[in-house]
Order: sequence, then C-alpha cells, then structure tokens
Amino acid sequence: MIDRLRQHIELKLKDARLEHLPFPHLVIEEFFPPDLYAWILEANPFNQNAGAQWMTPAQAPTKTSTPYWARRQINFHQDQVFQALPEHQAFWEAIKACFLADHWFVNQVVAKFPEYFSLRFGEMVQSPDFMNRLRKELFVQQHEPGFNIGPHTDIPTRIFTCIFAFADRPGFEEYGTQLCVHRNPLVRCWGNNHHKPDDFVVTKVAPYRPNNFFLFFKTRQSFHAVKAIDETVPNRRYGMQFQLYEPPFGLFHDLSEPDLMVTKLAK
Repeated sequence: MIDRLRQHIELKLKDARLEHLPFPHLVIEEFFPPDLYAWILEANPFNQNAGAQWMTPAQAPTKTSTPYWARRQINFHQDQVFQALPEHQAFWEAIKACFLADHWFVNQVVAKFPEYFSLRFGEMVQSPDFMNRLRKELFVQQHEPGFNIGPHTDIPTRIFTCIFAFADRPGFEEYGTQLCVHRNPLVRCWGNNHHKPDDFVVTKVAPYRPNNFFLFFKTRQSFHAVKAIDETVPNRRYGMQFQLYEPPFGLFHDLSEPDLMVTKLAK
C-alpha cells in the first residue's frame, strides 16, 4: 500500500500547479486513490475516540478569541494511542509511515518548490543532516461547532503546512481554508497572532471537499483563516494536517542582538 500511495502522490504533486499569490500554495483534487479515500472515511478514528484538545481553555492564549479547545486531534507524530479495529489501526499505521517514515514526503515538497528552500535556508539545504534538523507533525483532526480561526500566518518556525479535507460529501466547500490579504497592502505578520477577519479580504478558498489537498508555504503574508463551523458540517470537518517546522527556537544561530527569531517567538 505504501509504495502505491507514494507513487500516486508523486504524480499528483508533479502535475499540480504552484500558485504564488497571495502566497505560495497549491490545491490538488482527488489526492488519495479512490479506494484508499474510502478507507479514510470508513476508518475515521473519531468514530471511537474524542481526540485531544489542540489546547485546553487554560492553555489557550488570551490575546485572541480563537477557541483552540474546539479542535480535537489524534497526533500520529507522537504515536498517540487510539481505539480502532485492528484493520483500521493497520491502515493508519501505513498512512503514518507514508508521510513520516524517512524524509520522502518532505523531499517531494522540496522538489516542487526548491527556490523557497534555497531562499530561506541557503546552502544548508545541501547539508546531509538538513532534514534531520527539522520537525514533522502529522495528525487527524475534527472541529466542534463554533470553531473558527482568524487570519494568521503561523509561527515563525513553520515551513509549510498541508491540509487534507476528509469530507464525506460535497456542499461544504466554504468551510475550507480561506486565503486572505490585509486591506492595507503594507501590513505583514511574522506569526503567532490571530487577527480580526474584518481587516482582511478573502481572495480564495481551498475548499472543504472530499479528498482535497491544500499545501502552502510560510511567509509574512501567508494569512489564512477558517470561518465558524456549525452543526451542519458533516463529520465535524474531519481532516488531517502535515506540518514542517524548524527547531523550536529556529534552525540557525542568529547574530542579531537580541536574537530576532527568539524575540518573534516570544511575542
């Protein structure tokens, strides 16, 4: 299964069109082979598991109104235990291996947009241990009614994000990920904060549609958001995310004083 899935994904990424505005991204329909997508729906881990809160109300930052606790996750990158039939467990183990084992998936993304990595990391990209220095996350997710998240660009150490839509039917495309631009063209954000939607214009939506895939790269203008989820959204906006990061305080030793990466992360 893993080899077949990887071959399928390689072709999908190769054929996908990379858009550069409002920030680098691509959208792919029918990302998984149809038979495997049927398994994704059938083996939905949230049928038997509540999942962990993204953050509890006590942990959530008070500087934004984002209801972090309304997103539930099962964290594959942490080998989080969940209840499932043996055949469903085996299926998800294969999915985890496909994306997390070795550096295959990250290498596919690097090959799709090498210029981004060269500009951000320079000659470090050619280092044999470059990939080993980065952090990968993979989790399935579900959103309770009321979940929303205002425009934000992600934390400074984020490199790229993949959002997999696991809708079981069409008709809820508007609940996908909104690509936003600030009404003031001179506004940018290093990350961390979630901003007021009224200050932004939605230029595109990566739809919440069956078997849809959205990949975008972290920039100071990669503002994205999700409108409020209501009880009509099937399976509570079931999906999956893959995220790639630098180490917690950045990959490089920064000669600026104070270290600007650390300063941005502390905001």
